[in-house]
Amino acid sequence: MTDVPTSQAPDSEDQPVLPLLGDPARFAQGWPRTPYRRVGTAAPLRSVLSWSDLDDLVNRRTLQTPAFRMARNGSVLPIGTLTRAPHTTTQNVTGLADSAAILRELGEGATLILQGLNRSWSPIGALSRRLSSEIGHAVFVNAYLTPRATQGFGAHQDSQHAWLVQCQGSKTWQLWAPDDDPEHDPPDWTLQLDEGDVLWIPRGWWHSGSSGDRPSLHLTFAVWATTVQDVLKSLTSELAFEPALAEELPPRALHEAAAARSAVGETAVRLAELLARTDVPGLTQRLLTTHLQRFDPLPGPDLAGALGVDDPMLHAHPEAVLHTAVDGPQVRLRTADSEVVMTAEQAAACRTLLARTGGFRPDERDRHRLGDKLLGQLVDARLLCSGHHG
Repeated sequence: MTDVPTSQAPDSEDQPVLPLLGDPARFAQGWPRTPYRRVGTAAPLRSVLSWSDLDDLVNRRTLQTPAFRMARNGSVLPIGTLTRAPHTTTQNVTGLADSAAILRELGEGATLILQGLNRSWSPIGALSRRLSSEIGHAVFVNAYLTPRATQGFGAHQDSQHAWLVQCQGSKTWQLWAPDDDPEHDPPDWTLQLDEGDVLWIPRGWWHSGSSGDRPSLHLTFAVWATTVQDVLKSLTSELAFEPALAEELPPRALHEAAAARSAVGETAVRLAELLARTDVPGLTQRLLTTHLQRFDPLPGPDLAGALGVDDPMLHAHPEAVLHTAVDGPQVRLRTADSEVVMTAEQAAACRTLLARTGGFRPDERDRHRLGDKLLGQLVDARLLCSGHHG
C-alpha cells in the first residue's frame, strides 16, 4: 500500500471526481485488487457533509428507515429502539427516527450509519452521479459517524468495492486479504486515515476501523458494479423456457459413476451448444436495461421552471449519458430513465451543447443545428435542466 502525496484539488464542481479518489490509470483496465491509500487528495470532498449538515439531518429532518441504522461493538442495534411509535403522526407512518434516542446512543458510543445519502443529500448525490459516470457503474454513498475511541463494526467483508473518504477526525483501519482469518491472522495492513485521506478497499477484503481521540466521520463510496454473475443471470433467464432444459436425464443415469460422468458430460455439451446460439444483442440489451436501473436519475427541473413561472437558465448534465449506441444513421443516448434518438450530425452538436458550463439559454445556432423538437427531448430527459444539480 502506497501513500500518495497531496495533489492539486480541482477548482470547479465540473471537474472529475475520480482523480480525488485514486489515479484514474489504476481503473483503465480493471478494478484494483489490492487496497491503496491516498493522503489528503480528497480534502475538497469534506465540505459535502459537515457537522452542521449532520445536525440538520438528525435533528431537523425526519429520517426514516432504512435510511439509517446504528451499531456498537460489531452488533446492529434493534431499529425499534431508534424510532418513534407509529401513532405520533396523523398518517400512521412507521420507521421515523427518534432523534433523542439516536443522540443518546451516540453518547454511549454507538456508530450512526446514514444509508443512501446519494438519494437524500443533494451535494452527495451530485458527486455520486459524476463518479458513477466516470467509472461506468452505479455508486451509492453511506456516511459513518463514530464517537471517539469506539468501534461500530468488527472485522467484516463487503460485496462491493469501495472508497472511504475521511471527512472529520481520524480512523485506524486494519485490513486482511480475502483468504485470511481475522480471528487468527495478523492484519496485512494497519493504517490511519486523517481528514482528506482516501482508502480503497477491494471487494472481499476484511476490514475493521476504530476512531481516535475525536469523533470520526467518513463517507463510503461503494460501487454497485455489474458482474459476470449478472450476465449469467440474464443468460439463464433467457434459457429458462428452452424445452431442452426441461428434459430429464435417463433412468439410472446417476446410479453408477461411469454412467453419471457420461450423462453429465453429454448434458454439458448440449448446454454449451445452447449457449453458442445465444442471442448476444438481445442479451446485451436486457443486461443494459438492468444495469441502467441501478443509477439514480437526475432530479427534475426547478419548480418555477416546471410550473412556467419563469424562463430559467439551463444547465447541461453530460454525466447523465450512461450509454451511447450508433444504430445505422441514428445515435441513441440513454440515461437512467430515458432515451434520446438523433442523427450523427445532431449528436456532434449535442456533444458541444452538453459540454457547456454554467447557466445558458440555447441560441439560434443551437436551434438550427438541433431543432426545437430535439432540444425539447433533451430537456425532457433532463440532459438540459433548469435545476443545477452539480
